[in-house]
Amino acid sequence: MIYLDNSATTYPKPECVYKVLDDANRERAFNAGRGTYKSAKETFKMIEDTRRKIGRIINVNSDKVAFFSSATEALNIIINGLDIKDGDNIYISCFEHNAIVRPLYNLQKTIDFNILFIPFQRDTWDVNLTELNNLFVMNKPKAILISHISNVTGFILPYQKIFALSKNYQSINILDSAQSFGILNPNKTNCDFIVFAGHKSLYASFGIAGFINVNDILLKIVKSGGNGSDSLNHDMPKNGFHRYESGSQNSVAICGLNRSVDWLNGNDILHHEQELTKYLIDNLKLNKKIVMYLPKKNDNILGIVSINIEGYNSSDVGLILSDEYDICVRTGYHCSPFIHDFIGSISFGGTVRVSMGAFNSKKDIDILIDALKTF
Repeated sequence: MIYLDNSATTYPKPECVYKVLDDANRERAFNAGRGTYKSAKETFKMIEDTRRKIGRIINVNSDKVAFFSSATEALNIIINGLDIKDGDNIYISCFEHNAIVRPLYNLQKTIDFNILFIPFQRDTWDVNLTELNNLFVMNKPKAILISHISNVTGFILPYQKIFALSKNYQSINILDSAQSFGILNPNKTNCDFIVFAGHKSLYASFGIAGFINVNDILLKIVKSGGNGSDSLNHDMPKNGFHRYESGSQNSVAICGLNRSVDWLNGNDILHHEQELTKYLIDNLKLNKKIVMYLPKKNDNILGIVSINIEGYNSSDVGLILSDEYDICVRTGYHCSPFIHDFIGSISFGGTVRVSMGAFNSKKDIDILIDALKTF
């Protein structure tokens, strides 16, 4: 099997992560912070060590790191905790995943706020900062939610330019780094929240993700329950990650994340993905039947390339690649409702998404390129 669906979840994981997950199921599957016995205390120390390692990636203290089951849960907690009111303006881009879009539109059923789009130019994919500033003047932003890397196109969004401008209007800035954190690490400047997903670019397992509350913004409580601290209090704690983490932590998945961060620190995955991305794009250009979805500057793409083949629906291409060549790619709309109108892929039923990871090679790309020549 040639696995090229790493933007959905990276596969395989490093062998050291598989080993620690197995060990953790046997030795660390305890309720951390709930017991005074040795195993519970050691599990608690491991979780706090993982919190520190995640914080170090962008140079913040560990108490700013909150763990959840998925980036989707983290984004729901942020969006529903922002205290959005009638008339507020929330900005997103056309590149956003439904983990952002659906919670916003669901909240809009009960609160009369505005969802506005950051203006990107269709030909270059550049953000129009002049137009955006005019929008901010007329419709002051309460918050901006934007992806670091598009899960459909691999486009590295210019979030720093957008956030630098929006901070002039006291916006709360949320960066979805599910596709990048651990490999292309974000710059925390002008970011208020940074969301990460363990099973993607951090090379950990499912079941662990979270957000970094860079500037300690106080969110409303939208999920509550036990967390082992201040148990006689009917309310959730006032500050820090304890305010947002409720229920038993997934200590096994966190143990895997702890090890995967160490592994990433010892391997240059960014350079590897940059090389594979360029190699793939350069080879795809030689096939005139292939439609590629790229910005004007191809070096703004990392790890993910979306294509289509003239005369084929995207899902048909995926089935043929799987059935005849055992090549795993993702097809369709990829949980991103707006980007396909922007890039013009709706007539193909979405895109064929090729996403590379640490364990792919140029040989994998060569096999894919040869298979695409048969269409």
